[in-house]
Amino acid sequence: MCGLPVPAGETFCRWPVLGRAGDGQYDDEVVPWASHSLAFMTELVELQRWRCPWCGDDLPGSPRGTAIDHIIPRVYGGPHRRWNLQLLHQECNSAKGKKITAEELELADARGVTISMDVEQYRAGVRRRAVQYALRATRQLGAEARDRALAAARNLTVFFPEGRVRAVIRAAAEGNPAR
Repeated sequence: MCGLPVPAGETFCRWPVLGRAGDGQYDDEVVPWASHSLAFMTELVELQRWRCPWCGDDLPGSPRGTAIDHIIPRVYGGPHRRWNLQLLHQECNSAKGKKITAEELELADARGVTISMDVEQYRAGVRRRAVQYALRATRQLGAEARDRALAAARNLTVFFPEGRVRAVIRAAAEGNPAR
């Protein structure tokens, strides 16, 4: 298997087993599927300053409860390259799923990655979900707050993480300018 200890009560390692790096050294781009090695995960967490890029909270002091995420999801053409990997909480990785932020679209463009999806349709879906959130979040507030929140949801320039989307909508509902 991968060489990491299997937690008590579990039969299989949760990491991929398709390959291992011979000496543990990686070039700047190619990352073998043994990228779940403790050394590589430590490198990622240190590059991220021990912060989860999705929620902004501190990452745990051990690999347990974390997951390596493809910034540009593989399902949309994101490569398995060092620059496209980040370490998230397992819950955040599940919440992110195959979502793409505006920053990730810019990263894909800068790295020459063609996103295999209809980006405008994707953005429309994000705005639709933001409008639904704006309506739920402003139920107890007046029509003016609801209108501001809906306008912010329809004019989103940031798509995810959802916490940032919700912060923009809340700020608009409160009458504060978008951050």
